[in-house]
Amino acid sequence: MSVLEFNNSNNVHYSWLQRFAGNIIRYGCTSRLQHIAIVMDGNRRFARDLKLERARGHTLGADKLFDVCQWCHDLGIKELSVYAFSLENLKRSQDEIDTLMNIARLKLNEIVKSLDKIHEQQICIRVIGNLDLLPDDIQQSSYRLMKETDHYKNFVLNVCLYYTSRNEITSIIKNLAQACEKDLIRIDDIDDDLIIESLIVSTSQTGHLPDIFLRTSGELRLSDFMLLQCRFSMWIFADVYWPAFSVWHLYWVILQFEMKSKTLTDIQKQCKNILQQDKTTDEKRNERIHTYLNWLEQQRIERLKL
Repeated sequence: MSVLEFNNSNNVHYSWLQRFAGNIIRYGCTSRLQHIAIVMDGNRRFARDLKLERARGHTLGADKLFDVCQWCHDLGIKELSVYAFSLENLKRSQDEIDTLMNIARLKLNEIVKSLDKIHEQQICIRVIGNLDLLPDDIQQSSYRLMKETDHYKNFVLNVCLYYTSRNEITSIIKNLAQACEKDLIRIDDIDDDLIIESLIVSTSQTGHLPDIFLRTSGELRLSDFMLLQCRFSMWIFADVYWPAFSVWHLYWVILQFEMKSKTLTDIQKQCKNILQQDKTTDEKRNERIHTYLNWLEQQRIERLKL
């Protein structure tokens, strides 16, 4: 299978039952579902249970990501964010870190080789995190992919490398402080909505916050992944290791969301109404916010040109 080759449904082989169920879900359940965020957990335990080398588990996990991209695309889901490497993973052994970086290097190079097809299918790829810590060649591949695909919205893949939500929020706070120094905004302009809007600029091409927060492996932890972005998401913890995650598991996740989506939407509206009660319309403030967000987006684009 070619990496991220979505224009040919034969890249992933569906059984007739999987295809039938997928069509029902696509046309009946995904109209409100735009963005899924996934903590891809369980590679090492999957390898251990099958008596495989740990590196093999990570490789199978990376291959699974491309399957899930295909499944999401076929179901009409527009955006997928995945937790590929946490800053906390730097506490692991150097051998395992090197293995993970070699897999990232290999997969990014495969995607770079598929750029013609990616342009044809208008797929946007973003690598999010403290990229300065990445090896130079992985940085170069990451920035090349982002620069060449930044304007696409047919399908968006956000790969979080050397990432934690705390680190991301710290970066946003620094941006806000810099914007205040430049008189783009005032301190009184800063509120929770502005922080969320800042995060959307940095982590979402479509502007949609995650509808679903999914973690595999059965662990009931958030692991510092997109904590603010997922404040109104449906949290689902699937008791399956990531390399064993199947299209049936994805269908189950979507059905769980569909059964609760109206309740989630009502809660979101109530929370937003409460937050808006004490806010007054201030055109000058709105102009400052607009100027700041444009500046933030320009900062992001400028980094891609380096």
